[in-house]
Amino acid sequence: MRTLSLIVLALLLAAAGAWWIVGGQGDTSDASVTARAAEVAAQADTLSARAIPNDDLPPAGTRSLFDHLVAQNDGLPYPFEDLVAMIQRQAPEGSAPVQFAIPLGRSLLKAQADFHQPRVLYAADFHGPNTPASLGVAARGRLFLGFVENAREIEVISYNELAGRYEFQLVQDYAADGQRRIVYARRAVCTTCHQGATPIFPQRPWNETNAQPEIGTRIAAARGGEAYLGVPPQVPLAMPERFDELTDVGAFTVALQRLWIDGCDNDAMCRRTMLRLGLRYASDPGAFNVDADEVGRLRALQAAHWPADGIAIPESDIRNRDPLAAGRGWRARLRVLFEAAPDPTAGARDNEDLETFDRLPKLPADLDPLTPRPPKRRLAADTLDGVYGIAALFTADDLRALDAASGYDAARLDAAVAALPDAMFDAAPVSRVRLLQALFAQIGVPVPDYCCLAASAMSAPVALTAPPLELSANSPLQPYAEYCFGCHRGNPAARLDFMSGEDEAAVAANIRGKPEIRDALDWARYENTAQASKLMPPPDSAEYARLRAAVERDPALLERMREQVPGLFDF
Repeated sequence: MRTLSLIVLALLLAAAGAWWIVGGQGDTSDASVTARAAEVAAQADTLSARAIPNDDLPPAGTRSLFDHLVAQNDGLPYPFEDLVAMIQRQAPEGSAPVQFAIPLGRSLLKAQADFHQPRVLYAADFHGPNTPASLGVAARGRLFLGFVENAREIEVISYNELAGRYEFQLVQDYAADGQRRIVYARRAVCTTCHQGATPIFPQRPWNETNAQPEIGTRIAAARGGEAYLGVPPQVPLAMPERFDELTDVGAFTVALQRLWIDGCDNDAMCRRTMLRLGLRYASDPGAFNVDADEVGRLRALQAAHWPADGIAIPESDIRNRDPLAAGRGWRARLRVLFEAAPDPTAGARDNEDLETFDRLPKLPADLDPLTPRPPKRRLAADTLDGVYGIAALFTADDLRALDAASGYDAARLDAAVAALPDAMFDAAPVSRVRLLQALFAQIGVPVPDYCCLAASAMSAPVALTAPPLELSANSPLQPYAEYCFGCHRGNPAARLDFMSGEDEAAVAANIRGKPEIRDALDWARYENTAQASKLMPPPDSAEYARLRAAVERDPALLERMREQVPGLFDF
């Protein structure tokens, strides 16, 4: 009897130990990205929700900052270091990129990253300079990239200036031999983690990043001390700290739209007053009097329209997680008795592979980005955050230009705000560009253009759900797919998007309608001449190197490609 009791006690202790070792780290999440996406797809029926829809594609006439930058560059640079360099060229001289690595993270593509090829994150932290002819790029806190090379996919979050929202995009098949494609992701899926439709990031001390010495040491060991995609194995803690601050900027940018729209309802005077006070605060924060009569009038106007439950600031912070904690100490050695070894191929291969992601082991609920988070805070009607948010819309160059245009006369700028048409204060997204252009016009000085190509000159945005082009066996367009589609199919600049089309016949027709292609592929005639610049692909591209190698194996390849385009005397 005593022996049986000891056996039962041992089994109970083993079971308790197993729970403690495996499951005793907190309640395990049961969240499914598929189920959560169905929940968040239903949007609240508020004035701001109607003004800023939650559709996957951007509203007509608007595009993401990422699309604008790619269009200005004439295409999507490759490799990733060149993409970052292209963005950084918009920054004032000396502005360093904010970038670092996460080998063991919580993203949808987490299973495809490791110490040898970690996920690389980048955030823009600059405002491009204005010129008399154009407004600079306001990129600070408005552009974020996450690249997982094994998945051949870049996740992009960037602000849509005219739509007042962040866009969620993917660069698919981003590889030297890939047919790189920019698509708009499914917002309902993205916002399961990016709750509030904002960028998110963990709280300090950011143990998942290579700012932590142990993570950096393991990356260095896996890579022989070499940098990866321009990121050294170890970065200073200031890198993730600044990234965290920039995601907070993003969360407040989203909240500003609700303050502007829902906080004033359909009252144009409320918004006009918010703008006037915002410009005053931006011009001289130290002299701003929160007890001034006009501040009191704004508070009274807000009180008349404020939502009953306040206005929420989205929570862009998720809890810090130490991905190496589970491997330390005697409990970790015991845990191997209860857990199967991880399978590095078992995770989601890309952002469409949701079922595979849902089968991965779950995180503790308090560490799982899928777990619903309460707002960071709720703002009441007496807040002046709308004023401060309006001030933050404008760059230092913007404010200097407004001061100069108004003759450094605050009363003249106030008068310009008062004279703006009521339509500028409709219940619609507030836009830095729209406001600046309207104010310059009202003051009576030349109105600068936006920094970038107008949406009307851009190709149609592509949804993730749009099927990729399927070519028939032995299609004569196959070489175009390998060497040309990366730049000329899905290019945000319409003038360069001449290989798009829903099916093979449409693409072939578009290629036949572009006779310049014959000259661009006439290497024999133009190489080493003054006309060499017209040859394609560009000599510094990955496509050129691959096509050059293919031509050495098959000298007739270029001529077969040229045959798809009518010549001058073809009848």
